[in-house]
Amino acid sequence: MSIMLVIALIGLGIVVVGIEKTVTLTIDTQPVEVTTSVWTLAGLLGEQGIVLNEEDAINIPPSSWLRDGDEITIDKAHWVIIQADGNTQSIFTNQLALQKILASAGIQLSTGDRLIVDGRLGGIETPLSPGGDHRLQIQRAEEFELSIQGQEKTISSDRGTLGEALWAAGIELSAGDKISKPMDTLLIHTSSVEIEKAREITILHAGGEVTSSTTAGSVSEALSEAGIPLQGLDFSIPGANLPIPEDGIIQVIRVKEEVILENDPVPYGSDTQPVADLEIDSRTIVQPGVYGLNTKRVRVRYEDGIEISRQVESEYISQEPQNEIIGYGTKIVPRTLDTPGGRLTYWRALNMYAVSYNVTSNGGYGTATGIPLAKGVAAIDPSYIPYGTRMYIPGYGEALAADTGGGINGRMIDLGYLDENYVSWHQWVTVYFLWPPPENIVWIIP
Repeated sequence: MSIMLVIALIGLGIVVVGIEKTVTLTIDTQPVEVTTSVWTLAGLLGEQGIVLNEEDAINIPPSSWLRDGDEITIDKAHWVIIQADGNTQSIFTNQLALQKILASAGIQLSTGDRLIVDGRLGGIETPLSPGGDHRLQIQRAEEFELSIQGQEKTISSDRGTLGEALWAAGIELSAGDKISKPMDTLLIHTSSVEIEKAREITILHAGGEVTSSTTAGSVSEALSEAGIPLQGLDFSIPGANLPIPEDGIIQVIRVKEEVILENDPVPYGSDTQPVADLEIDSRTIVQPGVYGLNTKRVRVRYEDGIEISRQVESEYISQEPQNEIIGYGTKIVPRTLDTPGGRLTYWRALNMYAVSYNVTSNGGYGTATGIPLAKGVAAIDPSYIPYGTRMYIPGYGEALAADTGGGINGRMIDLGYLDENYVSWHQWVTVYFLWPPPENIVWIIP
């Protein structure tokens, strides 16, 4: 063998060995090692059935050449629905940092504002979890001026009523204190509040023991001179018309009855409606839901500032709830997918949970349509996917919807095999529905 031929064979071997490479592909923080023979990152994405949106973030340009040991990171974009200041807006972004998301939406948080992340109270420093859509709600704090014995301060609170705001701010009220507005006043109707603290006197009452001197002949007169007169339903021990007792001890019981309105939220429902200019399997908020209010008129009795009894006098719906309307897309857009078998055109791509079965595991039973079970036959939920639907599954190939089963519901697919070529599947995978679309389409698949 000549030297030139040996060199040529060695070079060919180096090329062949160099084709295969192992890289780490991380999508939404989920790393997977992939061994491939494609040359570029774009080729790898096509091989893996990964379609990038413009908003997706990738650390290496798709046109880059792949090298063994490369680490590719893809942060998929997701929808973030933001409700703030009476407005709702949707942002499609790959960002997970709440500060950057709110900044891009032109929204600022002020001291006391509450941030609700996916239905739970959250912090601005806590990032969103990757892989899924999110909902943000901002509850603005209200400010009011509080004057206590001439000392003024500004209070900012996210609570609903004046009483709740004062409690949260650590403002303690005694039985004789005077407040310029009812405790159940809504903060949105409160700009200023004055609190006048009761004077201390020498009398036994709920607030303690107060000492005062008097020449009054009756309990009622003594209390009036001390600035603690009986009013309304108040009573004293001894009685108001009796003389001051020899031991000088007078007990005052303050009685107060008030009617308050208690509002309980009435949950709203959720409706759906088609949106013609929105692509299939996309969602948008057409109308945000609004909680209703169930109002109770409650009579409360207090003795010395302590609640003694509470009676509901009437109850009514003061505000009807407004259902949330979620729009779903009905626009069909043909798209193409490069596969090892060539370019395919599809009209829908769904994330489905794939399992697999073969003739033995099927117990020898035929398929629901009578087509023999083999690779290329798939079991689906026919209430959402019609029999005869052609699909493409990366890592499996093309499949025909020709069977079903008791455990196949919604976004599940059972991939058929013969016994001799069986491969076990238990994973989520993108299923591409091949063109053309059927006449009857189930627009929402849970």
